[in-house]
Amino acid sequence: MGKMFSDDPVIRDLEIMAGAVNYRKWIYSRFDKYLGQRVIEIGAGTGNFTEFFLDREIVVPLDNYEPCVAYMKRRFSGRENVIPLKMDISSPEALTLSRYRPDTVVCINVLEHVSDDAAAISNISKVLEKGGMFILLAPAFQFLYGSIDRLVGHYRRYNKRELKGKLTEAGFNIKEIFYMNSVALFGWFLNNRILKRREESLKQVLFFDRFIVPWLKNLEGIVRPPFGLSLVAVGERGDKNAE
Repeated sequence: MGKMFSDDPVIRDLEIMAGAVNYRKWIYSRFDKYLGQRVIEIGAGTGNFTEFFLDREIVVPLDNYEPCVAYMKRRFSGRENVIPLKMDISSPEALTLSRYRPDTVVCINVLEHVSDDAAAISNISKVLEKGGMFILLAPAFQFLYGSIDRLVGHYRRYNKRELKGKLTEAGFNIKEIFYMNSVALFGWFLNNRILKRREESLKQVLFFDRFIVPWLKNLEGIVRPPFGLSLVAVGERGDKNAE
């Protein structure tokens, strides 16, 4: 009998991606050296990445979708250092996050879901402690935008120049910015633009995670590709703070 997934399409997509264990470990390995002790995770979903931060002093996983927040509250019940909250990072309410004195904000595949991404980045800059790190992963290249992007609520995809400009404008000093997951770009183009599929296949996710990711992780660890399905950026909050 196959694995049963939620009837909620948002939760179902996150449950499918939960099978990509090697992929999440790969992403984490690209930014773990920048993590502090007081972490805010934006758009944490069901907490798949939150698991990596459980040893930190405090973790505040946010999501704007109540079923996801409820899911995380069940998942992390009993952990006093994990405080799931419902919040829109682009709203004025987000400024209240400064009470946690965060030294790290993590945003994995979320900024593309925010209609006003400039407001979101500005808010992140304002709540971060000086010298704090904003760790960001977002889908790359607008020409890849297609059926799955629309279905899951993506407003856009990014390139280096655009994302670097938005971060700099908000007062971040760029520590790193690079593409990753080069091979998956071709699979995404096939599924999203040619076949126009409406969701990612569990079999494809598991095959990619088990057989492609270990090889690709080693390859891109030696040579950073000039393109990729995802764009990673790390910005340090400087003296300039967006008003």
